[in-house]
Amino acid sequence: MRIMTFFSLIIILLFISSCKKKENLDIQELKTNTAIVRKSYNQTEKKNILKDYIKLYKLKNYKVKIEKDCDLNMDGQMDKIIIFEPFEIADNKLTKESPVCVFIKKGENYDVYENKNIVYTSFFNSMAEGLQDLVVKDSYFTFEENNQAGDIRGNDYITFKYDLKSKEIILHKYSIELITIDGGENDKTFTYGKEVFGNIFFNDFDIDKIKERINN
Repeated sequence: MRIMTFFSLIIILLFISSCKKKENLDIQELKTNTAIVRKSYNQTEKKNILKDYIKLYKLKNYKVKIEKDCDLNMDGQMDKIIIFEPFEIADNKLTKESPVCVFIKKGENYDVYENKNIVYTSFFNSMAEGLQDLVVKDSYFTFEENNQAGDIRGNDYITFKYDLKSKEIILHKYSIELITIDGGENDKTFTYGKEVFGNIFFNDFDIDKIKERINN
């Protein structure tokens, strides 16, 4: 009788040990699966970073004005430039609060550059003024903007370059084209580059400070 009790006890202990091992395996499997799900979710988030930025700016009361695909770092992966502008424009106020976002593709992710001090996308009293176009060629991209001052029309061209060595976006040149009503000899073009400004990174650029520097 004692022998039977002893064997019964052994069987019970083996059963409990087996259950604990299975429980540990189940917990480990659950942790592994959770990690896989989180990893997949993070990868999905990275792929949707462009949509997330657009949603974010819409929540801030902005809309997309210009969106262009490009390959600024010439690596065969598609980069993107997006210019936002406010949904509403205050009375008699220039709107420089127009963020520009540059997305440089890096595998499943992006390097993101942002600046809201580059262009005036909207003028309350003139649809013909402000940002007109964004032109991209190779590693260069140019903001084309129109300004009116009495009888003289001004075209501003702000060009940035993605530098392949430093992997930075740097101001390449700033040009002002002055066109009079009569045209001809009175038309003038002024171009300012690194020799005037030095190296100005994309994130640090401010068009008001640039204009102040060349006017002094």
